[in-house]
Amino acid sequence: MPDIQSMIGKEVEVLANGITYKGVLIEVSDTEVHLKGLMQWISLPVSVVSAVNLAGASRQELEREGILADGEGSFS
Repeated sequence: MPDIQSMIGKEVEVLANGITYKGVLIEVSDTEVHLKGLMQWISLPVSVVSAVNLAGASRQELEREGILADGEGSFS
């Protein structure tokens, strides 16, 4: 998995409080993660961020790394 600093300037998906935010990673500080979303800027406290992945990471990769449980995030 890439280092978070190497993801700056790239399209990422951030999982925070069970919600996935998508955008370009702009900055990561000790307290906040900043994304440029499609229509707005997104600032998330680091304390609620569970994962930061490059956009398009496959579901199997996320499950293998323990970020998603089997069946989580799917609708029936």
